[in-house]
Amino acid sequence: MADWKDGFLKYKGENIRKVNAQRIAQSRPDLCGVPILDGAGVLFSAASEAHGEPRSCYNCNFYNYEKSCRLMEPSLIIKKVTIPLKPEASSKPIEYWPVCGYWVYGQPNYGPAESVAKLDPDNAGLGWVNAPETGQERSGTSCGGANGGDDCDLWLTDEPDKRQVKNGFCRVLQHDTGNLDCCSAWQDDDWVTWQEVQERLKEVKG
Repeated sequence: MADWKDGFLKYKGENIRKVNAQRIAQSRPDLCGVPILDGAGVLFSAASEAHGEPRSCYNCNFYNYEKSCRLMEPSLIIKKVTIPLKPEASSKPIEYWPVCGYWVYGQPNYGPAESVAKLDPDNAGLGWVNAPETGQERSGTSCGGANGGDDCDLWLTDEPDKRQVKNGFCRVLQHDTGNLDCCSAWQDDDWVTWQEVQERLKEVKG
């Protein structure tokens, strides 16, 4: 039998096997399957935290305006792009806005570029989001795409146009959220990766 010493339970040799078996049993996955994520797990932000605006680097406190991000490598160019970028392209141009999961509402840095960290852009979730039209004052991500943003494929409504509804069902959080809420689990099939944007910017510069 185990003894108490200095406030701690001291096991004898014959107890170790049973204790280890209990630890193994408690650490195994149960029948509940994959856990449903909560707001903290997806860096959720409510519409009020974004002042009713779609989220992009252009209203993020970490952004070095039209240059880079304070949280990533300074050499990574982060700014709006229009695809096709080349003027001779015949297809309709689409404007893409940068954003990542570490978005925090605020004014960008308009002075000399600053750097406080070097996060991996893949881990940060950096990518470019298509705006409904070019020349908007604000675009970016939100659950439903209202106010000039782009909607999330994981946000469900009964209406064909998500931008016209106030609330919808989030498949990740498994409950209703507001149209201008958003999180880092945002997903869309028109997403452009940061690698593709960097390559296109090099082509234009070259």
